[in-house]
Amino acid sequence: MAEEMPAHDLEGSVGIVERRYHTFATPDDPFVLESGASLPEVTTCFEMYGELNAAGDNVILIEHGITGSSHAAGRFKPDSKYAGYWDALIGPGRAMDTDRFCVIAPNALGGCRGTTGPSSLDPRTGKPYGSRFPGITIRDMVHAQRPFLTELGVRRIRMVIGASMGGMQAIEWAATFPEMVDGLCMIGSNARQTAQAVAFNHCMRRAIISDPNWRGGDYYDSEPPSVGLAIARMIGHITYLSEMRLEREFDLQALNPWPAPERDDYVRFAVEEYLEEEGRKLVHRFDANTYVWVSRAIDLHDLSRGRGSMREALSLIRARTLMIGIQSDWLFPPEQVRRLTDEMRAAGVDATYWEMESASGHDAFLDEQEKLAEPIGRFLADAP
Repeated sequence: MAEEMPAHDLEGSVGIVERRYHTFATPDDPFVLESGASLPEVTTCFEMYGELNAAGDNVILIEHGITGSSHAAGRFKPDSKYAGYWDALIGPGRAMDTDRFCVIAPNALGGCRGTTGPSSLDPRTGKPYGSRFPGITIRDMVHAQRPFLTELGVRRIRMVIGASMGGMQAIEWAATFPEMVDGLCMIGSNARQTAQAVAFNHCMRRAIISDPNWRGGDYYDSEPPSVGLAIARMIGHITYLSEMRLEREFDLQALNPWPAPERDDYVRFAVEEYLEEEGRKLVHRFDANTYVWVSRAIDLHDLSRGRGSMREALSLIRARTLMIGIQSDWLFPPEQVRRLTDEMRAAGVDATYWEMESASGHDAFLDEQEKLAEPIGRFLADAP
C-alpha cells in the first residue's frame, strides 16, 4: 500500500477526506489486460468513509460513471470543502451509513483523477502514455480494483453499487468475484451496451479526434483538444437529460435578439449556453484521452463475453440484487432495466426491480439522489 496522501478537491484546494493510493504490478510482473496487452504498473486512487471491521465484511463499494472520480462523499464531514457526488446517500445515519459500513470509492482504471490512465507517466519512458495506452474494458477496471481491496483486508463486499458506467462495473464485480459480493445495486445501467449508446459515444469520440490539437492522443506537451472535448461533453450531456427537463428549464428562451449575426460562436438560446458551460467545465477537470478510452470500454461492455450466453453469465451472480430504473431515462430506459431484472431472475438471481420517479432523465441518480435513499437503505437493512 502506498502511503496515504492528502486529498485535493476539484478546485485544487486541500480537503479533509483522504485520498489513498495503491500501486501494484511491475515491469517483471505486469497487469495483463483482457486484450492481452499489459501495463507495467497500476495505481488506484480511492477514498474511504467509515471504518473497516475486523472481519473485513462491512464494505460498500461504489463505482462511478464516465467522468466521475473517487470523491463520492465529503460534506458529511463538517470541515470538508467540496461535496461528493453522492453526499445525500453517504454518511452517518444515511442510506450508506458510515457508522455501520466502510464505504470505499475507487477511481476507475483509465481515469485521470489519480488512477493509472493515458495521462499517467509510463514508468518505462517517464512520459505520459498518450496514444500508447492500451485499450481497456470494464472487466479490466474490476480486476484492477481487487488488489487494493485485498491489501486493505476486505474479504466480503456487502454491496457493490453504481449508476451508468458504475452499474456496468458493479455487475461485472458480481459475476467475476461472486464469492466476495453479497449485494449488487445497478442504477440506470445494463449488462451489455446498446447500439444507440455506442452511436452517441462514437460521435463524442469523433468530436475529440477531429480537433486539430488531438495529435493522435499525444498532446501533453502542447495545447489539448479542448474544443473537441467540450463538444463531446455537450453531446453526452444531452443524453443525460430528458425532454421534459429541457423543456421545463429552458423551453425556447432566447438570450439574444433576432436576427442573429452570422458568427460561429453565436449563442441564441438558453439551452445552448447551458451546454456550452457544461463543455467548459469538463475541459477544466478532465482528460480527452480518458474520455476516448473509457467511452470505448463502455461500448465493449458485455457481461457474457467469454462466458457463453447472457443467461450463463448472469447465473454466475450469487448476490441479492436491486435493479433501479429511472422513469425518464432514454439512455438506459427503464424497460431495459426491467428486462434485465427478468433475465436475472430466470438465471436464478435473487433480483428486485424498483423504478425511480423523475422527469430529469438519466442524471436523476445525481440530481435527485435523495429519492434513492429509501430503496437503498431498505435493501441494506434487509440483508441477511
